[in-house]
Amino acid sequence: MSDNIIKFRRPEKQPEPKKNKPRGAVPGWVPFAVLLALALIIFFVQGGSTGR
Repeated sequence: MSDNIIKFRRPEKQPEPKKNKPRGAVPGWVPFAVLLALALIIFFVQGGSTGR
């Protein structure tokens, strides 16, 4: 009976190559800080809170 059973073997996994972060990788909060700074610059360039 055991002659008819196909034994499956797990394929051997290749170890994943380590992904090196590219040089100059920035923390996650930096893009938000840049957007906020850009928004403030535009706000003040347009007259800021002078109440025209």
